[in-house]
Amino acid sequence: MRNQHPDFGERVRARRRELGLSQQQLAGDVVTSSYISLLESGKRAPTLDVIIHLAEQLMMPVDELVGQGIAGSLAAEPVSAHSGAAPGQAAAAPAGAAAAPQTASRPRTPPPPASPSPTAVRTPTPPSQILAVNAMQSNDYARSIELLRDLYAQVLAEGDPMRSIEVGLQLQRALQTHGDHDQRLALLEELAATASDQPSDAVRVAVLTELGSALRDTGYLSRARTPLESALALLRPARLHGTSEHVRLLGTLVSVLCELSDTGPVPSLVSEMLELAESVDAPGILGRSQWVAAMAYDQLGSAEDAHTFIVRARQHLTPATLTLRDWLRFCRSTTSILLNTGHLDDAHEWLLGAEQTTSLMNVPAETAALAALRARHESALGRHESALKLYVGLTGEDSPLSGLQLARVCLAKAEELRALNRPEEAAEALRGAAAICEENGAYQLAVQMWRRMDEIRSR
Repeated sequence: MRNQHPDFGERVRARRRELGLSQQQLAGDVVTSSYISLLESGKRAPTLDVIIHLAEQLMMPVDELVGQGIAGSLAAEPVSAHSGAAPGQAAAAPAGAAAAPQTASRPRTPPPPASPSPTAVRTPTPPSQILAVNAMQSNDYARSIELLRDLYAQVLAEGDPMRSIEVGLQLQRALQTHGDHDQRLALLEELAATASDQPSDAVRVAVLTELGSALRDTGYLSRARTPLESALALLRPARLHGTSEHVRLLGTLVSVLCELSDTGPVPSLVSEMLELAESVDAPGILGRSQWVAAMAYDQLGSAEDAHTFIVRARQHLTPATLTLRDWLRFCRSTTSILLNTGHLDDAHEWLLGAEQTTSLMNVPAETAALAALRARHESALGRHESALKLYVGLTGEDSPLSGLQLARVCLAKAEELRALNRPEEAAEALRGAAAICEENGAYQLAVQMWRRMDEIRSR
């Protein structure tokens, strides 16, 4: 199937060459260089996740890149670029929907574009957006956030909702990387309200997935399920079923369910996620899915399965294919799983790598999370006093941790106190951890902590 907008590929190629990027550099870990070649030749039409990735890499507004609004671009393409459907084969319709007549021998003729209104005329990429991307790539997150906030306020004043969603999604990524989770959540709640009034299901899927992720990161786990399940219901109408957006959505939902200790649906969701990831032509997507699977099996108590999947993920994920923040998170996940499986020497190597990466970021929440991991390593070596000292420093009033992340550190602190034969203090730490879990709706995890408190007191 040829691209419904043949000049899209020409714009991608021209801008890529202008910036001096290779096809591999433009592909990143989202697609392959061969897929970029197909896009540039007009043999593939991009999905939303690919459009957003290309717009960021090429430092162009989405509308300028595709030549029209996001909704119009996706509505004109009936087949997902990653769905695996054969040319001319439409994506599966929602259950119960009547099948639309198909004419395989004749391509769809896109409707003539509407006459542009004055507000629909796109301007070149603002210098502030280019500078924000450059600042992000230089790890100057504060500068990137400042520039994007100003640009977001500007596009809101212009009354262009799709442009505000585009810039808003870029801003929320900068806030996420900088660890400003509360501000990220507030922004995404605003974007979700804007997206609800737009005709594109694909845009709603993108925003709802990020909203679920932000709710998870701020500890609102019970609330996080709602936007994620809503996004799942929109996948087929949005023609995103089977795409990398689908894979990422499943991964986010799996992580939320694991944090809630609601692990019943997790094995089947992990299997579905991995199967879809295998069908997407992007090693980075497969690697990320294997990473999520490793963390899920770690939560399920299947240490060897977790180790197997983290080893597989390491074959696809490298510092060159991940952002600095994601590489740090991957180092931490790998260290945690290696600690759980008793590979202490390997865990120490990955811990050192995580500490080196953290030193480049200067993000308090990331530094605190790494200190908690260092404490776990000390505990595994039997250095309980050293581990307890680190945990005490992380659970004070000025702790940069919050939500379930703080609750889990309190739990670890209680275990160190128990190991040092200080049961009353251990029970007090567990009481605080359980209260945090209840505040965040993680009731099953809170019950586990109350039971652990009873065990400690009964000894």
